[in-house]
Amino acid sequence: MQGNYDIQQICENGHQITGCFNTMPEKRKIFCETCGASTINTCPHCNSEIQGHQIKSSDDWLDVRSDHHRIVIVNTAKVPSYCSSCGKPYPWTESKIATAIQILTEFGNLDEKEKETITQDINNIAKDTPQAELSANRIKRIWKKCSMAGYEIIMEFASRTAAKILKNP
Repeated sequence: MQGNYDIQQICENGHQITGCFNTMPEKRKIFCETCGASTINTCPHCNSEIQGHQIKSSDDWLDVRSDHHRIVIVNTAKVPSYCSSCGKPYPWTESKIATAIQILTEFGNLDEKEKETITQDINNIAKDTPQAELSANRIKRIWKKCSMAGYEIIMEFASRTAAKILKNP
């Protein structure tokens, strides 16, 4: 366990398998039951464990481990987009970014300037950089020229600020 956190297991498409990899090993899966993808519990880039549910010991709760330690899950872990140890995107984030870029590039009737900035704009939105607002406005302008195919994908990883700009394109 990492400090006061268990380890999280997630499939390569971003479906959470368990946030209690160590405390509830019976929840572990080799493949995702939703999509069949392989599962990971460490970052593929740096091998750091993916932070899972926050836990603490308690004598007031039922035993859930064979060594009779009592634990309480304090909050549920969200599926992260980026590794907190190396800063690189997890496979599901890389896939969403690549898909959004591909959709907008193939179906967006982009001019040369938009083609030059589309990858950076999508990454700015995904990372919620200070440039995310400008990038969101650029993407919104592209949506007006093409189909809405990439909308849902980008909205999944857009920050609240970027999502507000992108709504109702």
